Amino acid sequence: MLESSKIEISKSALKNNIEFIRDIIDRNVKFSSVVKGNAYGHGIEVFVPLAEEFGVDHFSVFSADEAERVKNVCSDSTSVMVMGNIDNEDLSWAIENNIEFYVFENDRLEAAVKTAKKIDKTAKIHIEVETGMNRTGFAAKELKKAAKILKENKEHLSFEGLCTHYAGAESIANYVRVQDQYKRFIRLKNSLKKEGLKPKRYHTACSAATIAYPKTQMDMVRIGILQYGFWPSRETHIHYFNKHKKDNGVDPLKRILTWRSKVMNTKRIK
Repeated sequence: MLESSKIEISKSALKNNIEFIRDIIDRNVKFSSVVKGNAYGHGIEVFVPLAEEFGVDHFSVFSADEAERVKNVCSDSTSVMVMGNIDNEDLSWAIENNIEFYVFENDRLEAAVKTAKKIDKTAKIHIEVETGMNRTGFAAKELKKAAKILKENKEHLSFEGLCTHYAGAESIANYVRVQDQYKRFIRLKNSLKKEGLKPKRYHTACSAATIAYPKTQMDMVRIGILQYGFWPSRETHIHYFNKHKKDNGVDPLKRILTWRSKVMNTKRIK
């Protein structure tokens, strides 16, 4: 039987948005597709294979259960990164399956080392530093201990990335605040370099920062909302158009989700 109502995902719209994203980032910058929150409500199991068709091979999720859902439908060569919650009991599964994950406290770093040693496999970690969001991330004073653990356990820890998340990047009014956070990140980056620690990638930019603060793109960007056809905020939308007036005001993004329903009946009334 035919359904009377359905939600569709447009491949052509997604292709358009991914091409737009690749156009606004530098050629050598990695694009990580953020699919947290069930791909922003679009469905991980539907969205991930479609994004892979257009060359996406790195996905960011919030939690271990979302990482498992991505792993169940993605290619073997595709990378998955957990940016948020991963319980200690899930570490073994994550390390075994080459899942990259954020570490933002020394207890978690020590647990990763312990688990990696136990299963004799390298843990792929991203060290998140605190620059102003005041949510998760190593403060400068905590980073020294983390650096010591990293240096002492190089055979069990793969330093995949150094990262942060900017608070307020969606608002141009936060320009000075974002610049301060960027400078803080660079200081923390340099302090680790002095310790002889250099990750494979530096990444700090979300969709808003990618558009409004191009220098934050670094080695990888974590793009969520843009790929689904939405702007992070009206301000980032205006900022883009002010810089690209050649587009004649035409929105380069396309909504990828459409809700269709059948008309059951129509009437003419007075």
